[in-house]
Amino acid sequence: MLCIRCICSRNIQTGSLKEMKKENASLYWTVALFLALSTICVTANKLYRSYNVEAGIAGVADDKCEVAYRQCKAINVQLSASPGLLVPNTKIGEVYGTADYTLSFDITPTGTVAGWDSIVHFTNGGNCCNFGQRSPAIWFHQGTTRLYVAIGDSTDGNWRLDTDALPLNVRTKITLECKGKNVKLTVGAKVYTATQPTYRFAGNLVVYASDPWHPAAKAVISNLRYKILPAAEVNEAVTSQRSYMSNLQDEEMNV
Repeated sequence: MLCIRCICSRNIQTGSLKEMKKENASLYWTVALFLALSTICVTANKLYRSYNVEAGIAGVADDKCEVAYRQCKAINVQLSASPGLLVPNTKIGEVYGTADYTLSFDITPTGTVAGWDSIVHFTNGGNCCNFGQRSPAIWFHQGTTRLYVAIGDSTDGNWRLDTDALPLNVRTKITLECKGKNVKLTVGAKVYTATQPTYRFAGNLVVYASDPWHPAAKAVISNLRYKILPAAEVNEAVTSQRSYMSNLQDEEMNV
């Protein structure tokens, strides 16, 4: 079987892609596509490994594009909480979390609780406050409907935002968007912003609604969605390779 990786390596070194195009157009386009996809995967893999090295996760030295693919593609995960009021220690799923993501859901508070009452909690194991244990995690403040939104940071596993009180018995849309150092929390019509001190956790997460460590919030949630966002480096690689392929097509037309 023909080794495409070897052909690519040889032609990058000899600069003979244009010659190949004249001699074997089918092979030329196969190699060109492989080069484009390889660059994107390599970029994504480096990003994946750098995130996890920073997070102190072992066993990530894998050069396969299948691993990097998690960083390449935006993935929507629809999670279903229990119908009715939230129940403590309710695991609703597992996700692979990246540093850049959007979390959104609708919530209708029906009352308050004396303690910190859990709404949703993404964790790599445990409650607090190691890196990844609140990625993110959301509660109501004690005795109120003010949101306590822990996002977590490499320097502070409990790094967070706080909000004003939500109205009782009214459904409110919550959207948390974390991208690079920019953090944006939208609560109904109100927007809160913050700058991340360093970086967020990336890795496997268990999702609770609500968690095992706190009373459940007196609330109903729905439309819970977690969306992985492709990181900036991968987007740049994709854009670069689109331009590269477009230039190759232009050259083909001019031959």
